[in-house]
Amino acid sequence: MASMLNLHVKQKQSLQLSLKLWLPLLQAPLQEIETLFKKYSYENPFIECNSSFESSYSSSSSLGNSDNEKRNFIENMSLYKESLFDVISKQIEAPLFPTPNSQKVAMEIFANINTDGYFEGDIESIGKKLNTTKEFVENVRQRFSKLEPTGIGAIDIQEAFLFQLSNLAISDEVYTFTRKIIENLNTIDKYCKHHHFETARDIIKQFQYPPAAEYISDQPYIIPDFFVEVKDDIVIKINNNYYPDVVVKDPFTSKNSELKEKLKEARDLVNLLDLRKSTLYKLVLLIVEKQIAFFIGSELKPLTMAQIAEELGFEESTISRAVSNKYIQCDKGMFSLRSFFTNAVSEGLSSSEIKNYLKVLIENEEKEKPLTDQNIVDIVVKRYNMTMGRRTITKYRKLLNIPSSKERKRFYKINMKY
Repeated sequence: MASMLNLHVKQKQSLQLSLKLWLPLLQAPLQEIETLFKKYSYENPFIECNSSFESSYSSSSSLGNSDNEKRNFIENMSLYKESLFDVISKQIEAPLFPTPNSQKVAMEIFANINTDGYFEGDIESIGKKLNTTKEFVENVRQRFSKLEPTGIGAIDIQEAFLFQLSNLAISDEVYTFTRKIIENLNTIDKYCKHHHFETARDIIKQFQYPPAAEYISDQPYIIPDFFVEVKDDIVIKINNNYYPDVVVKDPFTSKNSELKEKLKEARDLVNLLDLRKSTLYKLVLLIVEKQIAFFIGSELKPLTMAQIAEELGFEESTISRAVSNKYIQCDKGMFSLRSFFTNAVSEGLSSSEIKNYLKVLIENEEKEKPLTDQNIVDIVVKRYNMTMGRRTITKYRKLLNIPSSKERKRFYKINMKY
């Protein structure tokens, strides 16, 4: 009885160990797999991890496409670009912020700046939190107009433009007129006859919008986990070039219980690496089959992780881990696996299709009378014969980073030929 109990405990511990190794291995991005196994090899004497890139690179004088991809990835990783936090933090010092108190307030203001570069905090709340006056906080915020990139810390687009305008070396007359236009963007057309209008319009067109655009537009270097080709048949190829060569080596003639556990762990890891590949392959194949219409030129269909989980026999949370940071390369471009899951707006109609239609509508709207969210709702409801609220369209528009109709009208006026 005792031996059976011990066996049950050991099996349970083994299962727990496998799960502990399995889930991080399944969730890890492709470019981190080798690093993960290097770490395991340092901790486990039975694991030998060799970089497939190093061996293929050293054994060949000419680089193929996959090797070029690897070299590009390494070059991209080695070229570190400072983040917005790095850039701004270095500037929060004397002489612009000469005292510890002003620097503390400046950092608190910076903590309330969103990814676009706009300040979205509350001046009075910051004053109370730091035991200072709201006037002093606002004074410090105004100094952000002297920081790079200019426009950071402004409360809206008009102030961001004014921040940028204040740093230009232009005549007082042009400055005054351009400022007037910025402050009256909604009625910009009434200034079109002014002799400085073209100059002012060209100045405004050069401004950064949003202020942090330079830092939010950069995309990380993405490595596809699979290559998908859909023609007469579906062809899916795993990107093996970024998987390390992992082998189990046994240099010990005798082993104590600890070494035996390490040996078992090493074997489990090799098996789990193969399991990762096969699991992701089945997952990608099922996604492509479910979304075949997308790959041949149509729209995404409604698809949930729960549906995929049921067909593959996994928990939904496992599927969520599996698709995290995974990508496929196909004729239409590079896509994350997560992007293929889209909710149903109505039977057979996905939110992705509505979003794409929304983009088309706005791309082709009248510049002098942009479509409001309610206008778009009316068009969508009529086209798809369905019920939809304005809030849903507003949410989709924001997810697509499309400005409101009022903001779009301002930009159309700025760029309009008079």
